[in-house]
Amino acid sequence: GRAEGAVLEFKGVPILPVPAMSFPLSERRKSGWLPPTIGLDNKSGLDLSVPYYWNIAPNRDATFTPAIMLRRGVEVGGEFRYLEPSYQGMVRADVMPTDSLRERMRWSVALQHSALVPSPIGGLGLNINLNRVSDDNYWRDFATRGTTSRLDTLTQRLLPGDATLNWASGDMSAQLRTLKWQTLQDPLAPIVPPYDRMPQLHWRYAPSVLPGGLDASVDLDSTHFQADRFRTGQPNATRSYAVAQVSRPFLAPARFTTPRLQLHATQYQFDAPL
Repeated sequence: GRAEGAVLEFKGVPILPVPAMSFPLSERRKSGWLPPTIGLDNKSGLDLSVPYYWNIAPNRDATFTPAIMLRRGVEVGGEFRYLEPSYQGMVRADVMPTDSLRERMRWSVALQHSALVPSPIGGLGLNINLNRVSDDNYWRDFATRGTTSRLDTLTQRLLPGDATLNWASGDMSAQLRTLKWQTLQDPLAPIVPPYDRMPQLHWRYAPSVLPGGLDASVDLDSTHFQADRFRTGQPNATRSYAVAQVSRPFLAPARFTTPRLQLHATQYQFDAPL
């Protein structure tokens, strides 16, 4: 089916033409305009967005969302999703070239990506979760908008930037991780930012076959924690630890017991005190 285009008016003044929309008659996806979204608040005024859906391929699609906020200005947003045999993800971004109320550019970006890559040295996995916005007031100014054109974590003031590289081969595995937070501060209600992990390196050895029904593993980890020392009131530090354990499960139909011997060693190296 098809709906004819129209012109949206506000108090009798034409604002933005609404294009014709067509509707698929089966379960198959179809490119075309989606129903517009209209909002109204005392900050941005009338908020109109008209998304367009592009069915690129069975495993890829995109949505483009032009929008206008009468008191702020014009915004362009988009989302691209992809699904492949060894990787998948999503990229979303919104840009307002000029916000008339804040007198600056406003933007947000979100990236989610996961991949599995076989290699001669073992399996490699990559996971990325990135969320960033242009300024501290973003969560306050756009919190009432729909998540189709915004970050899912929009109302949160802690936005992660997390990247993890995993490796596994036989009984050994390793992980390299970086985690950096964007903390959206409010001068009237400041929050203590969490510590970033820049970086974290973890190694694990867990033999799958041991004599006598024993289980054993060795874990080594080194993480550098850093944050805004002015707000945390604490020094930054590197923490390294080693954990070695051996256990022997004894199982029975009505009970079980697992004696375990564990060695745990931890070292902290602090930077200069405040």
